[in-house]
Amino acid sequence: MTETLGNSVQTLWQSQPVEVTKMSVEELRRRAGKFERKIRWRNTREYVASLVAAGLMGYFYVTANDVASKVTFALFIAAMLWIVIALHRMGSAKRTPLDTDTLTTQQFYRAELERQLAVVKNVLWWYLAPMIPGMIGCTVAYLLKHHHRWAWGGLVLMDGLFVAVFYGVWKLNTLAARCLERMINDLDAVTQQV
Repeated sequence: MTETLGNSVQTLWQSQPVEVTKMSVEELRRRAGKFERKIRWRNTREYVASLVAAGLMGYFYVTANDVASKVTFALFIAAMLWIVIALHRMGSAKRTPLDTDTLTTQQFYRAELERQLAVVKNVLWWYLAPMIPGMIGCTVAYLLKHHHRWAWGGLVLMDGLFVAVFYGVWKLNTLAARCLERMINDLDAVTQQV
């Protein structure tokens, strides 16, 4: 009896009409504009952080006395340059078109969400992987400088810090990907009958 009652309640619930809220072109433009500003701010932060990091690595490169350290710092500078170029190429914010109809604005906004989703989902390849040669160089340079048996503790600490930062960046981008997927799903649900 309980199972039959449960099935009938579920059937009744599922058969109810779904109310779809249409989103105005103004609301779509507002959301797309807000998203565009958020992406521009993210990119500006990344550009500035990369510039500061490359500047520090440049200073360390100039003041380093050994070849292994110079190679390491050069690898990190190259990684920073790669990251900035890749972010600019793949993740630059595009301006929301003005004077377009609702459907065109919705398609543009959705395409931007999907493009940024691809950027954060692929952070391992364009952001983290370029740092690995510098990390390896740092490990080699450290081992060449420190020959005593206690050096392994410092090496484990240094490499552990690299791994922790890599994991943190990957995890933050995984969370950002989930947020973007939710935004895409919400947009689809709200605008499916626009």
